[in-house]
Amino acid sequence: MLKERKKSTDNGKESNNSSTNCYTLFLNDSKQTHSQPGKKFPKNFIRTTKYTILSFIPKNLFEQFRRLSNFYFLCVLIIQLVPQISPLLPLTSILPLSFVLIITATKEALEDYNRYQSDKKNNLEPYTIVRDAKLETISSQDICVGDIIRIQNGQQIPADLVLISTSHDEGLCYVETSNLDGETNLKVRKALSDTNKLSTAEDISLLRGSIVYETPNERLYRFNGRIVIQGKENIIHSLNHTMFLQRGSQLRNTKFIFGVCVYAGVDTKLFLNQQPPPSKFSTVEKLLNKLILFVFIFQLIICLLCAVASAFYQEIVVEDMLYLGPTVSLSIYGVRNFFTYFILFNTMIPISLWVTLEMVKVGQAKFMEFDTYMRSNVLTIDPSTGEEKEVEKGCKAKTSNLNEDLGRIQHIFSDKTGTLTENIMRFCKCSIGSDIYDEKESTGSLVRALEESRESSSNGPKILINGTNNTKFQTIQSFLRILSLCHTVISEVDEATGNITYQSQSPDELALVHTASNNGFVFLDRRTDEILLRENGVDTSYGLLAILEFSSARRRMSVIVRTPEGTIKLLTKGADMSISCRLINDKERNAARDETLNFLKNFSRDGYRTLMVAERDLTVEEYEDWKQQFFQASTSIENREEKIEAVCELIEKDLSLVGTTAIEDKLQNQVPETISYLLNAGLHIWVLTGDKQETAVNIGYSCRLFDPAMELIFINTESSDECGQILDRYIALLPPENENEDVKDTQTYGQQQMQGLNGATPGIMNMISNSLQSGSGNKTPIIDIIIPSLAVEYGLVIDGHTLTFALNDHKEKFLRLGRACKSVICCRTTPLQKALVVRVVKQSEKKISLAIGDGANDVSMIQEAHVGIGIFGKEGTQAARASDYCIHQFSHLKRLLCVHGRYSYIRVSGLIQYSFYKNMSFTLCLLWFSFSSLFTGQTIFDSWVITFYNILFTSLPPFFYGLFEKDIDEESIMENPNLYKSIQQSQILSKKSFFVWNLLGLWHSLVTFFGVKLLFVNDVMSSNGHVAGIWTLGTLVSTASILTVNVRMAIETKLWNYISLVGMIISLAAYFIMLVLYAFFLPLNSNMYDIFSSQLETGSYYFTVIVIIIVAIFPDFCIKYYSRMYAPKDTQLEKERKGLKGVKEYQREMKEFNNQRA
Repeated sequence: MLKERKKSTDNGKESNNSSTNCYTLFLNDSKQTHSQPGKKFPKNFIRTTKYTILSFIPKNLFEQFRRLSNFYFLCVLIIQLVPQISPLLPLTSILPLSFVLIITATKEALEDYNRYQSDKKNNLEPYTIVRDAKLETISSQDICVGDIIRIQNGQQIPADLVLISTSHDEGLCYVETSNLDGETNLKVRKALSDTNKLSTAEDISLLRGSIVYETPNERLYRFNGRIVIQGKENIIHSLNHTMFLQRGSQLRNTKFIFGVCVYAGVDTKLFLNQQPPPSKFSTVEKLLNKLILFVFIFQLIICLLCAVASAFYQEIVVEDMLYLGPTVSLSIYGVRNFFTYFILFNTMIPISLWVTLEMVKVGQAKFMEFDTYMRSNVLTIDPSTGEEKEVEKGCKAKTSNLNEDLGRIQHIFSDKTGTLTENIMRFCKCSIGSDIYDEKESTGSLVRALEESRESSSNGPKILINGTNNTKFQTIQSFLRILSLCHTVISEVDEATGNITYQSQSPDELALVHTASNNGFVFLDRRTDEILLRENGVDTSYGLLAILEFSSARRRMSVIVRTPEGTIKLLTKGADMSISCRLINDKERNAARDETLNFLKNFSRDGYRTLMVAERDLTVEEYEDWKQQFFQASTSIENREEKIEAVCELIEKDLSLVGTTAIEDKLQNQVPETISYLLNAGLHIWVLTGDKQETAVNIGYSCRLFDPAMELIFINTESSDECGQILDRYIALLPPENENEDVKDTQTYGQQQMQGLNGATPGIMNMISNSLQSGSGNKTPIIDIIIPSLAVEYGLVIDGHTLTFALNDHKEKFLRLGRACKSVICCRTTPLQKALVVRVVKQSEKKISLAIGDGANDVSMIQEAHVGIGIFGKEGTQAARASDYCIHQFSHLKRLLCVHGRYSYIRVSGLIQYSFYKNMSFTLCLLWFSFSSLFTGQTIFDSWVITFYNILFTSLPPFFYGLFEKDIDEESIMENPNLYKSIQQSQILSKKSFFVWNLLGLWHSLVTFFGVKLLFVNDVMSSNGHVAGIWTLGTLVSTASILTVNVRMAIETKLWNYISLVGMIISLAAYFIMLVLYAFFLPLNSNMYDIFSSQLETGSYYFTVIVIIIVAIFPDFCIKYYSRMYAPKDTQLEKERKGLKGVKEYQREMKEFNNQRA
């Protein structure tokens, strides 16, 4: 452990502790900690609720009226409160708007109450702190920065702590961070040796000193600080994440710990990471906003025309009708009637649509979660017992806003490891020197080779490593030592059986340590300053001098150890790109370098994950000089990571290659079939991985991302100019972009281009991007380019280095080539590049994209895409937590998109268009009546009929349609990928289809109103001899309209069940019950009294309604008949195909049955 001692000063504090960029706390001195000028530490009280009791009503109303639709209906309500303007009762707007507001407010209140209960439980949780040399119990909300807290085994950490001491002799403790990052594997934390001896409250209270650390930030896995322990000599230690305990983590397998609070309440990492994910809106919702704007503009135009017409009739006609009373100014009359018609026609925009849509989407999301075909058995840890158990879990919908977008995905961006593969690593092969060892076929091959080489070591060949001639025995021994020493694996020994269990965040490291253990080099334990191994049955101790941790930027990990012989060694493992450039440029010392690189390439072609292992001998002077620089970097507060990385570069050089490893990561079940289906469904799939090119291409073929008949385009360059040249040459071969271009034209164009190239210079014909070979000398890079014959399908492979040039300097060219390729693999990519690729394609292509991954490095990519899918994987649940939908296997994506996504898009599109259609059909009847009422703004519908039209009489059928509609059965969709492609090619919801639906509403309103109007030409009389009036007319029109739109929904529905049938019956029954109540109870409405009862006794009314429905619906039947017979959809063809198949099977079975009887 690196530390430094300084002579004691008067006050035991460093002069730079008061830096404004850092926090400082003083151990066991709360007064001095909290009296620092300009520094105010929050208490540990947490509040995650959105509202309080006093703020709920005003804040919730403000939030709801920020919605344009709610604000629109509020404006309508305000206008309707003016009796001189409104032809309707204010209740016609108050009730529907209140219904929407109450439903939404209730949902918000329940969610916020649950948050309040959770906060209350956490804030009142009792904890023990050290105060005046005694243990005192306080609530979690009363913990302050500087308090030293005692945590028992199984307790959650209440605030962010720096570990002081533990019950373990070596200062170790284990924590589970599943509440933070979803990882259930235990993580080790280690106290400083100088503070770990303090194990009682009395000892802790004597601790004096200070801690200087960085200000609060949201980076979960970073903590930079330093501690100054005051004594005869001040002792300075560097503090990092290995001594840091985050709020929300849980202490496990440790009796107790002491820790000092450094961040409390709103400053904790957990709270800072609880920000809401970026808001995503589906493309359907964005289109819906535009459609509403169109309807609103149409409504304004109609209101304006009606207002002008009313002014015209006021001037021309009303002057002769003295019984109407004194006339008013035309301008005032026109303005008043404009708002009157604005109120009458406000039902063109269905107020209940948003509530219905939200409820439907929630139901669709629940269907995804209930789907038994998307469930898997997963291992979970019981929080009460800590034991693993197998539980069946299914899909998790984190949002329901994007359901319909799942049915229209056109680009898929996928991680490889853990997403396409199982992320269960198995050590298969390795190369040491010039030999390859196969652990997959023969476990323990290394230890056998070690024994054989021991016997012949005196006469065996020598290998030059670190400037010394090593025998084969020593080389294999060095290889196994690196595997067993250079890692972050945690070991747990079962005291009863003596068995050792390993845990690690990296499955690769587990595979390496298990392999070393299987070959006689068993990792026993890691302590503060030593690592214990059992080498061929002999316990051996290695001094641990420094750990150079792995990072995505470094792509390697190193440890510096002191061997039992007293030598100091640097042991390194990492990606070949990171290690090969740091090997010593000495052919004698790295004699097997070229051969090893060939082995590495062969391993990658076989689909293995590869690593290089290397070592270097260090002199004592060299290590001591570097140690001082490393200490300075590791104790700095600002830019610590950058400084440490720069210092590591100083010592991770002149390495001697020891060997390579090849680890297998199998494909998940049904991955090839899923990818093949999605490609046939018209989706473009991009795999973004950090693996080597050869490994990625091999996996591409294994999972059917690449077809053997597909032409692969490789782009690997070292400069932006070369990247641009290669892209230009490929683009020159491509046919012009035309969505309707057929395959024959494409092939013809390709043949013409190839004929033109046949006459080109040999230089052009010999160029393509296989790889650039740049040696260590001054060789000029050679681009070996192979022009593909222009096939129908292409695959593109590009490395991360070239991808940087393509995205920054040649974005349009790269996208043009990417569009021509069915599949793309980007290898050697960083997490930032993954997100950048998604962003560039999403913004440029204007197509719906989906990103899927399983690890923390996929989070930015998942959040960047239109739809993010997380897989519950071996790397934790960071990706699942950041995603919109979570699944357990990649194969579930097929059903999520093609069944649930497809159904959701059809249902939501139908629901939206039908909602506007039925309101247009009903509302336009008022417009046609205006021609008879001289545009006075008189309504023919009762106010309560208008009120309940949307929320009761026509609400249930579209609601159940949005939940249960299926245009074809699930089995057919899973068998035929073209059914998903057809949805993309023919949009169900578009401006054109929306116009057609509203045109249909116009037709139905014309038929309904004027059909009834024809009946009233001769003043129809009821059975009691009374002449029918305006309310009889209105009742008959509303009855015909409601029946017509419900029949139209019945025609549109393709899957009937008893729920849909009951919903339609309830809607119609509610309407007729209301009319019956009106007819027989005078106090309800004097205008409607005895209207419906008279209609029931008049045969002509029945005849009129039936004729109107038939005439209105007849064009719909004609269009559907023509469409089915002469332009059938894929679903209709598939149904007929299955029907014929069933008939043939039945005939065959009957024939066999008859033959048996005969």
